Amino acid sequence: MKALPYFKTAVYGLAVSALVLSSVSCQSFRQSGNGELLVRFNTEGLPQGTRAQEQIPDTDDFVLDIVDSDSRTVYNGRFGDSPESFSLSAGAYTVSAWSAEFESPEFDSPQWGDTQTVSVKAGGSIATTLECTQLNCGLRLLVEDSFRQAFPDGSLLVKAREGELEYSYDESRTAFFKSGSVNVCLLDAEEEQSLFTRTLEPRQVLSVKLKADIGQMNGRISIQIDTTRNYIGGEYCYDDRDYSLIENALKVDELKDHLGESTVWVEGYIVGVATGTSKFSFTPPFEKNTNILLGLRSNTSQKEWCISAELRSGAIRDELNLVDNPNLKGRKVTIKGSPASSYFGIPGLKAVSEYQF
Repeated sequence: MKALPYFKTAVYGLAVSALVLSSVSCQSFRQSGNGELLVRFNTEGLPQGTRAQEQIPDTDDFVLDIVDSDSRTVYNGRFGDSPESFSLSAGAYTVSAWSAEFESPEFDSPQWGDTQTVSVKAGGSIATTLECTQLNCGLRLLVEDSFRQAFPDGSLLVKAREGELEYSYDESRTAFFKSGSVNVCLLDAEEEQSLFTRTLEPRQVLSVKLKADIGQMNGRISIQIDTTRNYIGGEYCYDDRDYSLIENALKVDELKDHLGESTVWVEGYIVGVATGTSKFSFTPPFEKNTNILLGLRSNTSQKEWCISAELRSGAIRDELNLVDNPNLKGRKVTIKGSPASSYFGIPGLKAVSEYQF
């Protein structure tokens, strides 16, 4: 199966792939009747084991905000608590999401998110995929020994329009700011001296070395820009992607499009069990340990947004079934199995052989 091409943008090695499933219009229009809007997150293509990936929280905890063309709020709240689809009047909507609020400078506080505009048509269904791009910018100062020796009692102050941060010589964390002008100052003998100013864009993380030349230059301060960590990769196209690899794991609602695969990984949330054909239980106590339901959200309770997963007798059943492990309800998991067009009346995975939380 040929996959769609995507662009990869890396920040600290973060790869961001763009997959737009909807047609976007900047003009608002109204028609009679409602349409359906589905909101997804795309974290596909993120390299494994990178610092950037470790900093990205679960997208279920992102704040989702949907407003119409008249700036009226349709939804504002936790993404994991949102419905799987929204029934909306025809028109243009702005869909935004962010990982955390960010109002003033903070250490090690990258903010992730995206904003897209979509047009909902009466009687139609549209899906928009939000990316996990870094919305703010960062600065890291590397203070060399020559600078410490020249100003042993000094300290650094980093200023931006929304606030300032004290930056000690031994600070190893990255300071994050809203995009714009950032000014680095030296505080020494109760005097403040501006060292340099840089304008930073979203996704940029600038690393700067500070050193001082002592002697004939009379304490000259030298600023060396080490690197601007804003790596932009090329364009990559993956053909015949191997879904038996965990890094290519499908979402729950994508399984139905890959029933021809022999073995796939699927990512979802444990939300319940199937008790019979087209019969499902989403609330404890659970009485069947031979399967689990994976939902698109941690609070999914409709079969249309679930797949069933077979738990054969053995270690995997012992570790994943909800009868013996009720605390796993709502837990995010990626499991490997063979796609089935119908298992307990819904698409499912048979012969689950591996899993990873």
